[in-house]
Amino acid sequence: MKNNKITLLASSVVFMEWLEYALYMYLGVAISHYFFPDKSSGSDLPLILTYAIFAISYIGRPLGGIVFGLYADKKGRRKPLIFSSLLAGIATAAIGVIPSYGQIGMFAPALLLVCRLAQSFAVSGEFNNSSIFLIEHASKNRILAGAWIGTAASAGMFFGGGVAYLVSLSSNPNMWQVAFIAVGVISIALACFRKQLAESPEFVQMKAKNSGHGSKIFSQLAKHKIGVFKIAIIGAFLCVYVYTSNVYFVSYMITKLGYSPSSASLSMTIVQGSVTVLIPLFALLAERLGYMRVLKLSIPTIGVMAFIQFYGASIQSHPMIVTSFVLYTLANAGVSACIFKYMFDNLPVEVRCTGGSLAYSVSAAIFGGTAPILAATLVDNGYVLMPAVYVIAFSALTYLSVNYKSQQMKNNQRRVTE
Repeated sequence: MKNNKITLLASSVVFMEWLEYALYMYLGVAISHYFFPDKSSGSDLPLILTYAIFAISYIGRPLGGIVFGLYADKKGRRKPLIFSSLLAGIATAAIGVIPSYGQIGMFAPALLLVCRLAQSFAVSGEFNNSSIFLIEHASKNRILAGAWIGTAASAGMFFGGGVAYLVSLSSNPNMWQVAFIAVGVISIALACFRKQLAESPEFVQMKAKNSGHGSKIFSQLAKHKIGVFKIAIIGAFLCVYVYTSNVYFVSYMITKLGYSPSSASLSMTIVQGSVTVLIPLFALLAERLGYMRVLKLSIPTIGVMAFIQFYGASIQSHPMIVTSFVLYTLANAGVSACIFKYMFDNLPVEVRCTGGSLAYSVSAAIFGGTAPILAATLVDNGYVLMPAVYVIAFSALTYLSVNYKSQQMKNNQRRVTE
């Protein structure tokens, strides 16, 4: 199979999953009124509860990371990608057919939580494993190969913002359900097409040399604790700044700054579209300069961006908000272009999927899933700058982590120089 087709099939479901994420967060206000009673006019409680379900559902990620990661390291990368996309598609479509709170009461948010738990379980086997699959298939330009997953995720958020904008223009307040059903059905179809994928050549080669590898995964993983920790740190950083400065900030613009849902969604859609275009370009730049240089510049820029964004919002300075969007576009493109090769290099092929998926999933569950509700709660209680402080703290921690090289990264560099 040609590399272009492999890239398309591997990244397509990531695109659909992040499109759905964007829909859920950008349309959080409409979804919150559907699944929760709005007893107090002007209250953010329904929105906070909607974000709470998003946060709680991340509990499924570590379990999915272990299940899909172990399967990928023991049996191969291909089948977990098929199963994860199928489960994600079914769960997404199901969200679109759940009756409202007015029809079935508390069963509505309960069913929403079940569907999102299933999604989180599936996504944990998708995001990291897809990038590993592409990088292991690539004989050259491996930074770019991994960056296509970041591009797909960014494109998903871009199109999700566009769909959210169109939905916000509709006179039907429940038009978002049609979007969820469509995304789910397409994901199920893509799972069927993924059966055409060939197994990772790097995994096949490793399996041929070490036929008894499957029983030693956790003992081997224990030798790479630093690599796992570094993946967890940068995974938490990515989730925190994306969910705080992107998806949550749309709701902030609507509820606190007086933007209409359509104008807020359109603004972030433009930002995300720019990120999508820039990620492959930053990946090509990283192929020439080295991805560590790009990461070390992009990570602190995220911290600067967050301060400008929330301080500008606190004084309702439109120029500062626009400036933060420009910085977010450039820095997020830099991080997204390099993060997958960075995570790939921190673990060897034998434990790459288990360690990477588990580390990223745990971080996403603890820090990513809680970021929107934490930001909403802090802002609702008058601590407008605290979401920025949260992002800045992770920016500093990640910068320190990136500058510390794990043994596996030293081994990879040694192989390159040899």
